[in-house]
Amino acid sequence: MWSSQWECSAHGPVPPVHPVGAPSAGWLRHVCATSRVPVWLPWPLPNGWVVAAVAPVGDEVTGVPAVAVVLACPSPAGGPAEVLLVSEQPGVGIATRLAGLPGTDPGAVVHGTPYTRGRFGGHPVPLWLVPDSYDTAVVVGERDLLWIWVLVRPAAAGALLLEEMRFIDARDLGEEIRVLPYGARSTWLDPG
Repeated sequence: MWSSQWECSAHGPVPPVHPVGAPSAGWLRHVCATSRVPVWLPWPLPNGWVVAAVAPVGDEVTGVPAVAVVLACPSPAGGPAEVLLVSEQPGVGIATRLAGLPGTDPGAVVHGTPYTRGRFGGHPVPLWLVPDSYDTAVVVGERDLLWIWVLVRPAAAGALLLEEMRFIDARDLGEEIRVLPYGARSTWLDPG
Protein backbone atom coordinates (compact mmCIF):
# COMPACT_ATOMS: atom_id res chain seq x y z
CA MET A 1 0.00 0.00 0.00
CA TRP A 2 2.86 2.40 0.78
CA SER A 3 5.05 1.26 -2.10
CA SER A 4 5.58 3.19 -5.33
CA GLN A 5 6.26 -0.13 -7.09
CA TRP A 6 3.66 -1.72 -9.35
CA GLU A 7 2.72 -5.33 -8.83
CA CYS A 8 3.19 -7.57 -11.88
CA SER A 9 1.47 -10.96 -11.73
CA ALA A 10 4.51 -12.61 -13.38
CA HIS A 11 7.44 -10.66 -11.86
CA GLY A 12 6.18 -9.27 -8.53
CA PRO A 13 7.01 -5.64 -7.58
CA VAL A 14 8.39 -3.68 -10.54
CA PRO A 15 9.07 0.03 -11.17
CA PRO A 16 6.16 1.74 -12.97
CA VAL A 17 6.36 2.64 -16.66
CA HIS A 18 5.23 6.21 -17.21
CA PRO A 19 2.48 6.89 -19.77
CA VAL A 20 3.92 7.60 -23.19
CA GLY A 21 2.93 11.01 -24.52
CA ALA A 22 3.72 12.76 -27.77
CA PRO A 23 7.50 12.92 -28.30
CA SER A 24 8.96 16.41 -27.94
CA ALA A 25 12.15 18.24 -27.00
CA GLY A 26 10.62 19.29 -23.66
CA TRP A 27 9.67 15.72 -22.72
CA LEU A 28 13.08 14.34 -23.76
CA ARG A 29 14.82 17.03 -21.69
CA HIS A 30 12.66 16.14 -18.67
CA VAL A 31 13.47 12.43 -18.99
CA CYS A 32 17.19 13.20 -19.39
CA ALA A 33 17.13 15.37 -16.26
CA THR A 34 15.55 12.63 -14.10
CA SER A 35 17.22 9.51 -15.51
CA ARG A 36 19.86 7.59 -13.60
CA VAL A 37 20.73 5.63 -16.77
CA PRO A 38 21.81 6.74 -20.26
CA VAL A 39 19.11 7.80 -22.70
CA TRP A 40 20.55 6.27 -25.88
CA LEU A 41 20.06 7.76 -29.34
CA PRO A 42 21.79 6.81 -32.61
CA TRP A 43 24.25 9.59 -33.41
CA PRO A 44 24.21 11.14 -35.80
CA LEU A 45 20.55 10.27 -36.27
CA PRO A 46 20.33 8.46 -39.62
CA ASN A 47 18.43 10.10 -42.45
CA GLY A 48 14.70 9.44 -42.21
CA TRP A 49 14.76 8.47 -38.51
CA VAL A 50 12.52 10.28 -36.00
CA VAL A 51 12.04 10.05 -32.23
CA ALA A 52 8.63 8.39 -31.78
CA ALA A 53 8.44 7.75 -28.01
CA VAL A 54 10.41 8.23 -24.80
CA ALA A 55 9.32 6.34 -21.68
CA PRO A 56 10.98 6.58 -18.27
CA VAL A 57 10.56 3.70 -15.85
CA GLY A 58 10.57 4.49 -12.14
CA ASP A 59 9.14 6.96 -9.69
CA GLU A 60 9.91 10.27 -8.04
CA VAL A 61 11.13 8.60 -4.85
CA THR A 62 13.67 6.13 -6.23
CA GLY A 63 14.37 7.83 -9.58
CA VAL A 64 14.43 6.47 -13.11
CA PRO A 65 16.38 3.16 -13.35
CA ALA A 66 15.35 2.49 -16.97
CA VAL A 67 14.51 4.46 -20.11
CA ALA A 68 13.04 3.27 -23.40
CA VAL A 69 13.35 5.31 -26.60
CA VAL A 70 11.48 4.36 -29.79
CA LEU A 71 12.68 5.60 -33.17
CA ALA A 72 10.66 5.26 -36.37
CA CYS A 73 12.77 4.61 -39.46
CA PRO A 74 12.75 3.07 -42.91
CA SER A 75 13.32 -0.68 -43.03
CA PRO A 76 16.15 -2.07 -45.19
CA ALA A 77 13.56 -4.61 -46.36
CA GLY A 78 11.19 -1.82 -47.44
CA GLY A 79 8.39 -0.12 -45.55
CA PRO A 80 8.48 1.30 -42.04
CA ALA A 81 10.31 -0.07 -39.01
CA GLU A 82 10.79 0.85 -35.38
CA VAL A 83 13.92 0.62 -33.24
CA LEU A 84 13.55 0.49 -29.47
CA LEU A 85 16.58 1.31 -27.30
CA VAL A 86 16.39 0.40 -23.62
CA SER A 87 18.94 1.22 -20.95
CA GLU A 88 18.17 -0.34 -17.59
CA GLN A 89 19.64 -1.33 -14.29
CA PRO A 90 19.63 -5.08 -13.55
CA GLY A 91 16.35 -6.33 -12.15
CA VAL A 92 14.06 -3.76 -13.81
CA GLY A 93 12.76 -6.04 -16.58
CA ILE A 94 11.01 -3.73 -19.05
CA ALA A 95 13.14 -4.98 -21.96
CA THR A 96 12.70 -8.66 -21.12
CA ARG A 97 8.93 -8.12 -21.11
CA LEU A 98 9.08 -6.37 -24.50
CA ALA A 99 11.36 -9.11 -25.87
CA GLY A 100 9.07 -11.87 -24.57
CA LEU A 101 11.62 -13.31 -22.12
CA PRO A 102 10.86 -14.58 -18.63
CA GLY A 103 12.41 -12.83 -15.64
CA THR A 104 13.93 -9.38 -15.44
CA ASP A 105 17.41 -9.93 -16.96
CA PRO A 106 18.63 -11.66 -20.15
CA GLY A 107 20.25 -14.55 -18.25
CA ALA A 108 21.90 -17.21 -20.42
CA VAL A 109 21.37 -15.20 -23.61
CA VAL A 110 24.61 -13.30 -22.89
CA HIS A 111 27.21 -15.99 -23.58
CA GLY A 112 29.36 -17.23 -26.42
CA THR A 113 30.24 -15.14 -29.44
CA PRO A 114 28.44 -11.80 -29.79
CA TYR A 115 26.12 -11.36 -32.77
CA THR A 116 27.16 -7.75 -33.47
CA ARG A 117 28.63 -4.69 -31.80
CA GLY A 118 27.57 -1.11 -31.18
CA ARG A 119 29.42 1.97 -29.95
CA PHE A 120 27.67 3.37 -26.91
CA GLY A 121 29.11 6.63 -25.59
CA GLY A 122 32.29 6.00 -27.57
CA HIS A 123 32.84 2.50 -26.16
CA PRO A 124 32.46 -0.71 -28.20
CA VAL A 125 29.79 -2.97 -26.68
CA PRO A 126 29.29 -6.60 -27.78
CA LEU A 127 25.63 -7.45 -28.39
CA TRP A 128 24.13 -10.95 -28.22
CA LEU A 129 21.14 -12.12 -30.21
CA VAL A 130 17.97 -12.94 -28.27
CA PRO A 131 16.24 -15.87 -30.03
CA ASP A 132 12.48 -16.31 -30.53
CA SER A 133 11.30 -12.78 -29.77
CA TYR A 134 7.90 -12.70 -31.53
CA ASP A 135 8.20 -10.62 -34.72
CA THR A 136 11.06 -8.60 -33.26
CA ALA A 137 14.84 -8.81 -33.75
CA VAL A 138 16.53 -8.30 -30.37
CA VAL A 139 20.12 -7.92 -29.17
CA VAL A 140 21.38 -7.20 -25.66
CA GLY A 141 24.68 -6.17 -24.15
CA GLU A 142 26.13 -4.71 -20.97
CA ARG A 143 28.08 -1.54 -20.25
CA ASP A 144 28.93 -0.04 -16.86
CA LEU A 145 26.75 -2.63 -15.08
CA LEU A 146 23.68 -1.61 -17.10
CA TRP A 147 21.78 -3.62 -19.70
CA ILE A 148 21.57 -2.17 -23.20
CA TRP A 149 18.81 -3.57 -25.40
CA VAL A 150 18.14 -2.89 -29.08
CA LEU A 151 14.83 -4.22 -30.40
CA VAL A 152 13.78 -3.88 -34.05
CA ARG A 153 10.36 -4.59 -35.48
CA PRO A 154 9.37 -6.08 -37.76
CA ALA A 155 12.03 -8.78 -37.50
CA ALA A 156 12.62 -8.47 -41.26
CA ALA A 157 14.21 -5.07 -40.49
CA GLY A 158 16.75 -6.82 -38.25
CA ALA A 159 19.47 -6.10 -40.82
CA LEU A 160 19.69 -2.73 -39.04
CA LEU A 161 21.40 -4.63 -36.20
CA LEU A 162 24.26 -5.76 -38.42
CA GLU A 163 25.58 -2.24 -38.86
CA GLU A 164 27.90 -1.06 -36.10
CA MET A 165 25.88 1.98 -35.15
CA ARG A 166 27.05 4.71 -32.82
CA PHE A 167 24.91 5.83 -29.90
CA ILE A 168 25.16 8.89 -27.68
CA ASP A 169 23.66 9.53 -24.28
CA ALA A 170 21.03 12.24 -24.88
CA ARG A 171 21.83 13.56 -21.39
CA ASP A 172 25.09 14.87 -22.95
CA LEU A 173 23.29 16.82 -25.68
CA GLY A 174 22.55 20.52 -25.47
CA GLU A 175 20.49 22.40 -28.01
CA GLU A 176 20.64 19.39 -30.35
CA ILE A 177 17.64 18.00 -28.42
CA ARG A 178 15.55 20.92 -29.64
CA VAL A 179 16.32 20.24 -33.31
CA LEU A 180 15.94 16.45 -33.30
CA PRO A 181 13.15 15.25 -35.58
CA TYR A 182 10.11 14.16 -33.53
CA GLY A 183 7.42 12.09 -35.23
CA ALA A 184 4.04 10.59 -34.50
CA ARG A 185 3.83 8.74 -31.18
CA SER A 186 4.65 5.04 -31.33
CA THR A 187 2.25 2.59 -29.67
CA TRP A 188 5.01 0.03 -28.99
CA LEU A 189 5.24 0.92 -25.30
CA ASP A 190 1.48 1.11 -24.67
CA PRO A 191 0.17 -1.34 -22.05
CA GLY A 192 -1.21 -4.56 -23.33
